[in-house]
Amino acid sequence: MVLSLILGVAMMHSQAKLSPLVCPMTAEEVTASSASIDFAGTRYQMCCGGCPDGFKQDPTAALKSDKLKGKTVGTFLFDPITNARIEAKASKASSDYKGTRYLFASTEEKATFDAAPAKFVKSPTKEVLFCAVAGHAIKSYSAAGGYVDISGTRYYTCCTKCLAQLKADNKLASKAPEDQIKKPVAMDVPSK
Repeated sequence: MVLSLILGVAMMHSQAKLSPLVCPMTAEEVTASSASIDFAGTRYQMCCGGCPDGFKQDPTAALKSDKLKGKTVGTFLFDPITNARIEAKASKASSDYKGTRYLFASTEEKATFDAAPAKFVKSPTKEVLFCAVAGHAIKSYSAAGGYVDISGTRYYTCCTKCLAQLKADNKLASKAPEDQIKKPVAMDVPSK
């Protein structure tokens, strides 16, 4: 019980230190009800209706803006330790690193990440929104069950079962059609 209390207090303390999320176009604080765009597995909230189109035109350039330095701009949709999709409400801890908020399924995973974040954060230049294990397209980043980075390409899977199979056998990635290997794209967040 004491350990649970200590972990709970530590988690609340770590959550309290998080910076507010800002719009990648204006660097203004955003609200949970603002429009969102997913890009390269990260969700970016916009401050107003005028920002999504500009961001989608060139998200890479928008994210390199000097006005964003030292600010938290997006939330990664996957637990960087397990590579599985994670919802904010299901996360037990989070860390902000280089402008991105990372969510974790446990405080132990957060501690592992915080000890060496660069080890877990990669930005492949190509990705595959196609589950090579199950053999079908994945409609969006938020519909993916997880990802595996293989030779500079991020392969998304449709579910955690396929994620485990792809982690165990990277050769399964070769089943992804060549035309599915693309640069990351910015896309509207699917409505629920």
